[in-house]
Amino acid sequence: MMQSRLFSFAVLLSISVLFFCCTDNTDSPPESPFFEFLEETAVTIDTVEQASDTWEYGFTFSPFKSGKISQLGIKLPATGNFTVTLWDNSGQIPVVLASKVVNSATQHEATFNDIPEVAVVQGKKYALTILANSFYRLSKTGNDKFIFPKTVGNILVESFVESVNNTIAASLPTATNDTRVAPCVDVIFIAD
Repeated sequence: MMQSRLFSFAVLLSISVLFFCCTDNTDSPPESPFFEFLEETAVTIDTVEQASDTWEYGFTFSPFKSGKISQLGIKLPATGNFTVTLWDNSGQIPVVLASKVVNSATQHEATFNDIPEVAVVQGKKYALTILANSFYRLSKTGNDKFIFPKTVGNILVESFVESVNNTIAASLPTATNDTRVAPCVDVIFIAD
C-alpha cells in the first residue's frame, strides 16, 4: 500500500514537472517594425536635417496578432521635439489613439517614450505618423519601388503616407509613396 502511494505521488510529481516545464511563460518580444526599413540593402539614404516645410509622414499598418503598443519612438538626423501620433485608421475618419511629443536629444539615435498602453486588434487598420521637418529619405537603388504590403514580424506594413503639414496639428496624410520612404517613426508593439 505504501509503494502504491509512493508510485502515485511519483507519477503526479512527474506530470506536474512536465506541465510546468512545457508551459510557455515567456512574453512576446517587443517589435519595432518601421525602423527595419533602415536595415534594407540596396537603398540610398538622403539625410535631411532641416527641410523648408514640415511634413506629416509615417506608415499605415495592421497587426497579424492582437496586442498592445506601449511606446512611441523616433530616429532623426536632428534634435528637438517632434509630435508622434498613433491613429485608428479603420473608419472613414481617422481617430487619434495616442499622441506624444518625443524629444530627439541626440541626432541619429532612436528615442522611445512610454505611453499608456493602447490595445490593438488583429487585422484592424492603424497608422503612425510624425510631424517633422527632418527625415531620412530612402530610395531603392535603380529606382525600384518599395513593395507594399510588407510583413515585418507580426505587423503588415500597408503603405508609407506623407503630406506637407506646416500647422502644429497632426493630420493623417492620404498620399502614399512607394518610391521613397522615411522610416523615422516607430512603435514598441507586443503581441498577445
